[in-house]
Amino acid sequence: MNKNNLLVIMSLAALSLGACNKDATKFTLDQKLDAIVKQISAETPEQPVNDEMKKRIREQLAQQEALADAARKEGMDKQDEVKILAAIGAEQALASKYLEVQMATFKPSDEELKKIYNEQVSKGQEYHLRHILVDDEDKAKEIITKLKAGERFETLAKLSKDTASAVKGGDLGWMPLDSWVPEFKEAAAKLQAKQITDAPVKTQFGYHVIQLVEAPRAPQNVPAFEAVKPQVLEIAKRDHLKQLQDSFKK
Repeated sequence: MNKNNLLVIMSLAALSLGACNKDATKFTLDQKLDAIVKQISAETPEQPVNDEMKKRIREQLAQQEALADAARKEGMDKQDEVKILAAIGAEQALASKYLEVQMATFKPSDEELKKIYNEQVSKGQEYHLRHILVDDEDKAKEIITKLKAGERFETLAKLSKDTASAVKGGDLGWMPLDSWVPEFKEAAAKLQAKQITDAPVKTQFGYHVIQLVEAPRAPQNVPAFEAVKPQVLEIAKRDHLKQLQDSFKK
């Protein structure tokens, strides 16, 4: 689904719950449109509401008003189920407004942002790995036994079905752990420099014998803090919003 369409649907959701409420008739189409545009702008400031989106929102609002009028004529606004949904819609609107106001006062310092920046950089730590990939678990165990007996990794890597790394002695180069599937990542994270996995690591690709060639290093070519400060601020806002929401969990 197009992101623009998703934003429109999400923004209309709260209004649609209260569409049969008589209070909805007190406001003009333009007032409702402005309210939704403000909500989208507050929630996704990085994606301004363009004219095309406004047109779609207006069309959907007009259709919604017509449907709600038809429902009122049928007396559906008197039904308990509809009243409950309208109340939920009102609560959702209030909750969104509360979060919007609270987030407007969130002004993290540069020191706080630098702490987040450093945490993100550390997550990108790179690992120099090599591996041998085979289909059979017993074959992988046999390779581990041979490696521990002193056979060269480069020689046994010729048995790997990962031909791209096999020709390089199984070398995978320097990569962040998040580049790999979870099982591979978890096993690699436990290794010390020069260490080989004690048992084959099973993934969707087969059985791996993994070695950490040398100690992990900081990621290369990391942009300076000032260059990515806006992105770090967005991370801080996201985390703060989640903490705020979680504080109201019952």
